[in-house]
Amino acid sequence: MTQTNHRRINDRAKMKQQLFSCWCCLLLTVWSISVAAAQEEFEAQRTVISALIEKLGSSDFTTRELAQSRLRELGLVAFDQLHEAQTDNDIEVAKRATYLIRSLQVQWSLRTDAPEVRRLLAKYDEKNPAGRRSLMEQLASLPDSKGLEALSRMVRFESDGRQSRYAALQLMKMAVPEATEQEEAFATRLQELHALSSRTAARWMEAYSKSLLDAEDSLPLWDQVTRKEEQLLTTFPGRTSRGLVRDLLRRQFGLLRQLERQEEAAVVARRSVNLLDGSREQLIEAIDWFASEKSWKFAEVIADRFPVEFQEYPELMYRLAEAFLEGGDEERANQQAAIALAINPEDLDAHLTLASFLASRQHHRWAIAEYQQGIQQAPLESEVGVRMRILLGEIFHDLRQDDDARLVFEPVVENRENDDLKQSVIRFYSRMESFVSRYWYFRACDHASRQQWDKQRECLEAGFNEDSDDGDILIAMYRFKESDEAFRAKALEAIQRSVTSYEDQIKAIEVKIKNTLDRLEKQRLQWDLARAFNQYAWLVCNTTGDYQKAVDYSVKSLEIRNWESASYLDTLGHAYFAAKDFENAVKYQQQAVDKDPGSVGMRRQLKVFQDALNKQRTNQG
Repeated sequence: MTQTNHRRINDRAKMKQQLFSCWCCLLLTVWSISVAAAQEEFEAQRTVISALIEKLGSSDFTTRELAQSRLRELGLVAFDQLHEAQTDNDIEVAKRATYLIRSLQVQWSLRTDAPEVRRLLAKYDEKNPAGRRSLMEQLASLPDSKGLEALSRMVRFESDGRQSRYAALQLMKMAVPEATEQEEAFATRLQELHALSSRTAARWMEAYSKSLLDAEDSLPLWDQVTRKEEQLLTTFPGRTSRGLVRDLLRRQFGLLRQLERQEEAAVVARRSVNLLDGSREQLIEAIDWFASEKSWKFAEVIADRFPVEFQEYPELMYRLAEAFLEGGDEERANQQAAIALAINPEDLDAHLTLASFLASRQHHRWAIAEYQQGIQQAPLESEVGVRMRILLGEIFHDLRQDDDARLVFEPVVENRENDDLKQSVIRFYSRMESFVSRYWYFRACDHASRQQWDKQRECLEAGFNEDSDDGDILIAMYRFKESDEAFRAKALEAIQRSVTSYEDQIKAIEVKIKNTLDRLEKQRLQWDLARAFNQYAWLVCNTTGDYQKAVDYSVKSLEIRNWESASYLDTLGHAYFAAKDFENAVKYQQQAVDKDPGSVGMRRQLKVFQDALNKQRTNQG
């Protein structure tokens, strides 16, 4: 190609670039003019509406009626100013503005909305405030920001200012796109949707969208809107609520922490603590929220402000102990836990609940102390006493302290002929023999940990003699390291007999479900069916048999239980592991751990499944 041709191509490229730049400038100019024109038109319209609202208070009846008629014709365009006019000092203006607001028809659902949005909003008008808030929460949880436009309509046109604010808070909870360009587009769309609204919640959205674009630059506006809302709560508490102000402050707190402005964040946190009324529920919610934010020190701030309540409610004291523990002060943590343990020790039900809560938070030492104190207080034959022994025994077993588990069960086993004790036991086990079998299982596990194989075998056989269908006994027999041919054959025969028994149970229960018309009885049978499915799956996947069938039965058990049972999810994880589907084994074991974070055993198995999956992936290249 000649030099002349090169020059011509370069000249054409430069010309195109210049033309493109001119075109962009022209578009920008046109857009700026359009925005300016729209803003000018908006202001002119507001002036007209303000004049009409003022005439609503005219001494002349005809003038008032004409102004009201004209405002009704303007419709939703006048909504914001009419909403403000509801609190006008002129009673006539306020009364007519309220009437007009109630008469305006808001089309909550539009044809452009996603189908799921239209479905949610189909009967929005008929809902009470709580029902509307529930729908707002559902809109916020929809994927791909599908509820953005609908929630923005609620911010603008909800006649109740508190509902409008709640919609704004739900918009702030929506998942923000991770990619920078998409996040900017999301923030820009929020600004567009609320730019022409003068509602208080629209200012909240202005602060929020601005924080997405430039967090530092949004701080003055955040301070302005939060302080204004605090002032409103003080002067006109009916127009907002403690919960709304609290959630708004929490947003500001999160933003300040994100910008590493810790001192300013602490000030905002204390302002939110000042909103607490001292009720047990509010204090627990506040401490748990700060814990979820890893801001443990504010538990002590709350405790300092409400010392009497903390001395009265052990659940608050334990949360304070947890905060000290997370902060690295184990000594103070244990001191607070001891104080909590000593609060109303005679209230066994309350301390039983506390022990379960502590175990779920992986504070096993404190949970054990709670159970042990309860067992000392409760009569041996009482239902609460038996329940505490069962739960404490299972914690010890989970922690691989099986000798301690055995000691907890032993008094019940030694008094197994006591009729009152039997009645309490069968509230949790199908029969006393199953409880005793569990006792022998703990003893067998303890001997196995000490490699005392002969004693382990004796305990397994003792447990088998009590309950030949005890799945964990059968699994331990199948896995017994020093097994001989006769013992192995006995284990396999017993496993097959139990598997057949579970299948027979499943068929029988399914027939009963089909034939019964009683709704409550059908529901009880469904739970029995889920239990049979789970027992089959647990036994097979930990021993031998049809592993795929174990997976299928486990899935069926979870479908009946609405996928809510951690122990059933644990079974499914094991079933997939047995079927060599390590990816699903990890998936469902993780779900089990998420539902029961206090279970050490489930966490151990998750690690086993993860290692197997990683090894498989490594081998596959």
